[in-house]
Amino acid sequence: MTNASNFPTPPGSLSPPSSPSSSATLPLGVVRRQRVRCVLMRAGTSKGMFFRLQDLPEDRARWGPLILAAMGSPDPFLRQLDGMGGGQSTSSKVAVVSVSDDPRADVDYLFIQVPVDGSALDFSGNCGNMASGVGPFAVDEGFVPVKPSGTYEVTVRIRNVNTDRIIHSTFIVEDSVPVEIGSMRLDGVSVGGAPVRLDFVDPAGSMTGKLLPTGRACDTLALAPTHPLAHPRTIEISCVDAANPFVFVLAERLGLTGLVTADSLVALTPVLLEIRARAAVMMGLASTVEAARLIGGTPKIAVVGTPRGYVTLTGREVTADETDLWVRPLSMGRPHPAIQMTGAVCVAVAAAIPGTVVNACLEAGGLVTGREAGAAPVVIGHASGTMAVESQTALLPNGQLDVQCGSVYRTARRLMEGNVLYQQ
Repeated sequence: MTNASNFPTPPGSLSPPSSPSSSATLPLGVVRRQRVRCVLMRAGTSKGMFFRLQDLPEDRARWGPLILAAMGSPDPFLRQLDGMGGGQSTSSKVAVVSVSDDPRADVDYLFIQVPVDGSALDFSGNCGNMASGVGPFAVDEGFVPVKPSGTYEVTVRIRNVNTDRIIHSTFIVEDSVPVEIGSMRLDGVSVGGAPVRLDFVDPAGSMTGKLLPTGRACDTLALAPTHPLAHPRTIEISCVDAANPFVFVLAERLGLTGLVTADSLVALTPVLLEIRARAAVMMGLASTVEAARLIGGTPKIAVVGTPRGYVTLTGREVTADETDLWVRPLSMGRPHPAIQMTGAVCVAVAAAIPGTVVNACLEAGGLVTGREAGAAPVVIGHASGTMAVESQTALLPNGQLDVQCGSVYRTARRLMEGNVLYQQ
């Protein structure tokens, strides 16, 4: 039996002791606990909050403080301990879903990237990983009618509001509930799940209106002499807009040869961000380099290279013959632990465009045959493992590439439902 005398005497007051870094007194009644209906989902290799549009304030000016507080941003310690975020871009995301009045779609999906250490919500692009949760969420919320019994396949037509593009999400429903348990495994996710097929319909020109926003498959940038990248002074990039606008840079031109560690990629981040900002102006996504630096979500940037052996973040060895391409993207200024779904689609499309740096990597490995017609999936080697992505493309008589669809498979799971509490 525990002796009560073993416990310390409770303090006479529950007020925290004062410290040099905190205020001991706050005016009462200024900040109140608020709540809003929310669902937390893992969607692909991302995790985020899913809201019904009808549950958020009609005045969208109020969304910013609400979402930032619920997520725990901004957090200078990069942990988001006071909210639902996970301290990195892949777990600091929001999807807002509603019934669509667009004849092409069943539901509308607005994606919001929430900065971990900032306060400016980014509405500029799409997120394919979060999109994999939208279809199941729509069925669970009753936005899409399904049969009450039986096991069958459902396709939910999604309009991404950010880009006004259509995504078809196909998955299995059993007795009106999306099936989540399955054997499909994603690198970067510790458990298996039921597959969700995402078809990005007509993904070209998602934000710029052009597959090649600069009008060229490859462009050359001259780096400032003061840049830490000593050689080369000029660097080739490919700006491609399919599902999301991306800037692709050859690993070899950045001096990344052989075994590439996370630290070596982090060391090059300032250079990559400068390339990204300048490319944003070339793509028409920003008026100035300074303006581009303020928009961290788009365009995105990725380093690409020929297949090579590497060790994943979990310690698994990937051999060069398991992949067609080696890809390392950034997300909100930091190395991505895997690859964005829209990025995978963009990689597959860029691989089919003669003259891009992505196509050049495949050509160097003797893998271009069949890819130009989209006849075979491209296997991407990313930091957490590998991913196969398909693109349905056709070369038109005028030499232009018609991109009909890009397809990937994900898994998703509803983790929590109820209310998220925040202070405001």
